[in-house]
Amino acid sequence: MRALVWTRRVSLGLAAIVALLCVAPARAAVTQADLANHCFTVGSAGTFYLKPTGLGTYMLFDPAATAPGEWAIKPAGAGTFTVRSTADGHSLPGSPAAFQPAAGCTPFPEAGLDATGTPRRSVNRNGTVFGFVDAHLHITANMRAGGKVIYGEPFDRFGIPAALGQDASVHGADGSLDVTGNLLRTGLPFGGHDTQGWPNFTGWPTYNTQTHQQTYYVWLQRAFEAGLRLVVAQTVDDHPVCALEPRRSGSCDETRSIRAQIRTLRALQDYVDAQAGGRGRGWFRLVYSPAQARRVIAHGKLAVVIGIESSDLFGCSLRKGRAQCSKRDINRGLRAYKRLGVRGMFVAHWINNAFAGSALEGGTKGLFINIFNRFQTGSYFKTARCPARGQGETVGTLSKVELQVLAQFFPAAKKIAAQPFPKYPSGKQCNARGLTPLGRYVIARLMAEHMLIEVDHLSERARDTVLAIAARHHYPLVSSHNGTGGEWTAAELRKLKKLGGYASVTPDTAPRLAKKIERMSRFGFFGVGLGTDTGGFASLPAPRSNAAQNPLRYPFKSYDGRVTFQREQTGTRTFDLNTDGVAHYGLMADLVADMQQNAASRRALPSLFRSAEAYLRMWQRAMG
Repeated sequence: MRALVWTRRVSLGLAAIVALLCVAPARAAVTQADLANHCFTVGSAGTFYLKPTGLGTYMLFDPAATAPGEWAIKPAGAGTFTVRSTADGHSLPGSPAAFQPAAGCTPFPEAGLDATGTPRRSVNRNGTVFGFVDAHLHITANMRAGGKVIYGEPFDRFGIPAALGQDASVHGADGSLDVTGNLLRTGLPFGGHDTQGWPNFTGWPTYNTQTHQQTYYVWLQRAFEAGLRLVVAQTVDDHPVCALEPRRSGSCDETRSIRAQIRTLRALQDYVDAQAGGRGRGWFRLVYSPAQARRVIAHGKLAVVIGIESSDLFGCSLRKGRAQCSKRDINRGLRAYKRLGVRGMFVAHWINNAFAGSALEGGTKGLFINIFNRFQTGSYFKTARCPARGQGETVGTLSKVELQVLAQFFPAAKKIAAQPFPKYPSGKQCNARGLTPLGRYVIARLMAEHMLIEVDHLSERARDTVLAIAARHHYPLVSSHNGTGGEWTAAELRKLKKLGGYASVTPDTAPRLAKKIERMSRFGFFGVGLGTDTGGFASLPAPRSNAAQNPLRYPFKSYDGRVTFQREQTGTRTFDLNTDGVAHYGLMADLVADMQQNAASRRALPSLFRSAEAYLRMWQRAMG
């Protein structure tokens, strides 16, 4: 009898347990992190797709409704949220409201990543980083030169239609207001282009656009999925470029512009975080030390260093042979930039300044840089024989008539159009100006503050002096886009390597890029990465000449074999490396894949994928 009672009790207990297990689990309360880029019924207001505009702010997107506006959404307890307009502060009817997960929403439009899979760990078993670096990328280039030269934003809180869909407002309906772009493309200030960006992109981006945004944040993320692990975001500006521009919306003060660009980089980090559900969740992380960069990369994110490429660093311009700054200005400016998170700087860019002469550039671009130098400093470049064979550029001139035509499109240039352009000797010439005493001082201060010192764009004479100073102090230097702003001799590259310095190569078609990497590797550099100069008035690689006969095959795998890439689609436009070249930064993934598919090019990939580690080792030496 007792056995029967015990058996019945056990049976009842088991039945109770089974009943409990069969009850549907209570639905977890919706949290702030759940909202980003998902569909929710918001109280009685309706069902919306929640597109983050920033940390804690969203668009309530319904394609059938009017403009969604921007709303601050904050937890109000008991699974409810307050919903308040950021425009005028009014609350959504029914706020605080319960948010219920829903289905059937139309997602807010976005560029396609078109990559599936999970990349391998970014840290090798021996602790080294696996991945490549772009040591020279202008994410915020649209803000340079007064903000009306390069169209398109790396992100916009109201999404891709606002970021990439308004070219006509900057370049004119027919592109005729893009006078700088016309000059760079054809050598003439007049002309036009198709301004159709989002959603069909019939006009741009193209590999040679130069005056349109090519580093929209989703395109950057696609490159990250392909192995990009470290980026130096070079903030950039040049006062004379801005001052000569007939149209601008921002300041021509380089320091103000650079500060604004740094704020934009911080806002981009927040925006990427917001898309992932909250602060710290995104893949884009600003870093301020090599140790922090290693931690970020180890956590599967992109480490981003802030740099400056500026003609008048610290306001140290040159006017009629006189420096426009003092050592006190340098010390104050260096402290301020370091507080803002800057970790790398160019000593000179396009024009002569109080520190040094700048390297001459060739072709149409070089002609206009010479005009910028005249406009800013009061004189054209003075040239001399180069220190070594193979250096320098053939320096062109413009006639008085050509200068007057330019002045019609750039009225600020009228004061110099009446004066003759100097005639230069035939053959290659170099800037006669080297490193000044104030330049020696700034190099010493940069080393004392453990800054990464960029030596591209320095005149050949100035570069040699900086190499000698660095050798005395055993301090590494950086050539982040080697060959841009003056060719380096083999002897100079050996000196850079001996210092523990770092050099990146500029991008090219897969076979040519591989040869550039292998050539640099022969100087003993541990890893050789990219210095794409995207956004720097520089073209990206065109389609490979034999792409029709031997195309990159889609879909393709990443170098680590873990991620599968389709052709990238943004809006209604599908991009293909074989026909478009590297039209935007996302096709860097395709360029690397094109190297993989050729046996000769494939030999360069191990060096490329050691380049992030090589850069970090150089940075550690500078910190030491």
